Amino acid sequence: MEEEEVAKKYHPAHPWEARLIVGVLMLILSFIGLVITDMHQDMAWDYWRIIVIVNALLSISLNLYLRRDKKIFSPLALGKELLHWGGLVLAMYLVSVFVSMGLQSRFLGSLQLMTLLAFAIFMAGVYVESTFMLVGLLLGFFCLTVAYAAEYLYYIVLPLCLIGGVALYFIVKRKAHRSNL
Repeated sequence: MEEEEVAKKYHPAHPWEARLIVGVLMLILSFIGLVITDMHQDMAWDYWRIIVIVNALLSISLNLYLRRDKKIFSPLALGKELLHWGGLVLAMYLVSVFVSMGLQSRFLGSLQLMTLLAFAIFMAGVYVESTFMLVGLLLGFFCLTVAYAAEYLYYIVLPLCLIGGVALYFIVKRKAHRSNL
């Protein structure tokens, strides 16, 4: 009996904290990428290629963590998620080819990778973990912001990051509250 209490303490039935941490981490990494894209366009290209892999690992890790004890988890679901992120990596490779051929600049390639990442995170929210929908939407808005308002970027995106983080907190908290009922 004592082991079960310890397990519940360290592994809650509805770990909203894990969802919140992963969602906020994705937003922070995206905001850093936004700053890098604005200030150091060549460096942004490399940053976004790394962040695509980091976000894929975060998403897969969260999915495995949330479903670790559930009977609904299956290797097929994991395989589909791996294919989802593998498709993004292949699309990233195509963008890399376009950039290396000189068909588009590193800055445009960075924007394209950011857009692809926003779409992939949003779709992960639709099919895997609904928390990612908000993260994908915010990242898509970040892309739009970079494209339209590079001069006023920090005045617009920083408050949106804060609002998005607070909204993500309340969404996850509400989800945890509902599941406790």
